[in-house]
Amino acid sequence: MSSQPAIKIKQQAAPQEPAVDLKRELVNAFFVLFRTAELYASNHPSYQKQAEHFFAVITGLQEAEGSLLLETLDGHLFVNEARLKFDFEGFAASKFMVGLLSCHNLGGFSFEPGISREELERFVALFKRPPEELEGLPGLFAQEKIIHIVPKQKAEKEDPKKQEKLEGSRAAARKTFATAVSLVETTMTAARTGKGANLNAAKRVVQELVDQVVADESALMELAALKHYDGYTYAHSVNVAVLSIALGTRLGLDKKSLALLGFGALFHDIGKVKLPADLINKPSQYNEEDWKQMRRHPVLGAKTVILNRGTDDYTGRAVEIAFLHHVNQDLSGYPALSEKKVPGIFPMMVKICDTFNALSSGRIYFSKPYSPDEVIQKMIGGMGNQFDPLLLKIFVSTVGVFPIGSLVLLDTGEIGIVYKTNPENIYRPKVRLIADPSGPIADFRVVDLAERDQSSGLFVRSIKQLLNSHDYGLDLSKFLYV
Repeated sequence: MSSQPAIKIKQQAAPQEPAVDLKRELVNAFFVLFRTAELYASNHPSYQKQAEHFFAVITGLQEAEGSLLLETLDGHLFVNEARLKFDFEGFAASKFMVGLLSCHNLGGFSFEPGISREELERFVALFKRPPEELEGLPGLFAQEKIIHIVPKQKAEKEDPKKQEKLEGSRAAARKTFATAVSLVETTMTAARTGKGANLNAAKRVVQELVDQVVADESALMELAALKHYDGYTYAHSVNVAVLSIALGTRLGLDKKSLALLGFGALFHDIGKVKLPADLINKPSQYNEEDWKQMRRHPVLGAKTVILNRGTDDYTGRAVEIAFLHHVNQDLSGYPALSEKKVPGIFPMMVKICDTFNALSSGRIYFSKPYSPDEVIQKMIGGMGNQFDPLLLKIFVSTVGVFPIGSLVLLDTGEIGIVYKTNPENIYRPKVRLIADPSGPIADFRVVDLAERDQSSGLFVRSIKQLLNSHDYGLDLSKFLYV
């Protein structure tokens, strides 16, 4: 059994409309130009080459569509109202663009006909200044004679058309998630009774999960934070698959590798169907004999996958993950291995995601459920012997220091639930407010903790204290997915 995944070069994507490709290239070219400007003077050939390319993309889009508006809404980028979707290769560029706009409390930039190369260079040079020199940004544009690039203020009210597109993405995520939960239930029921399971259907669902995470990671991550689904094992398996795929995108895995990882994660606990139902559903904490039985499920899971279908890449990875996802970095855990070799990257990734979801779900064999931030702290404490340190660090950057679902008290006296992480600054997520000093509020509006006061440059809100949502009996679905 191979211990390392075949991480291949990213497969060629399906052909896109030229206008869509050019719109994505606008963001990529913007990112590369700004990064190049940090290294080279404006007269350097490397800078001139990138500036010429960016200018060509701008003028090309203007010729094709007449106008050019690059803007952000709820962490997503739009060009002329077309939402841009990025794969891993475009992730850094998109996050840079969103971060730049958020840092200056802007909604976007409008590139007007008549823009010149010289004006573009003044635009780039302006943003090379220290942040404290960029107060009153619109006035600085006029001062520097940048008249064909217009900063767009962040909208007080979200554009209904763009919001409708985002809601469509979330609806698709809900459908995919529910389908995956149902499929896991059907597959595990078939495995329990000895009937053959339709794993081809599982592969299709996993591909949908991969596509959803690549297109809009946050929509599925919100669902993975919820614990209101009936049938813990089924929803837990989908949660672990979503988290694993999200972690895999941060590592740069191509879509085939993400599908193999997601498939294995989806069935990492399939061995539990071979254990007594009264053990799985035991209402009290496990004793030593219970744990002895539970520790059999990795071996049972590997056997179940092997017996269910012929060997292929998906089966191989599923067997590896089912067998090894409870083996620790220091080779403790279970099952005991005769060959003292650290498990491959796939089982170690699923182990991290499995532990995070299990600890925050309040399963019966834990004394209490932990809040997401408590789980992160507990896992960091076990970095040396349980988890691969680098993988865990990347996982923390994926879910955030304050993961989705964390209940927080802000320095303004407001209380909120972390609604979306911020890859640009993992300490400053977006928060859905549920109460202020006067009591509960009804609109559940979302605030960005990266937002700064335009006059002082200070952050408008900061997290003062973490609270435990379990102590308040909160149903996160009422606040996260509204």
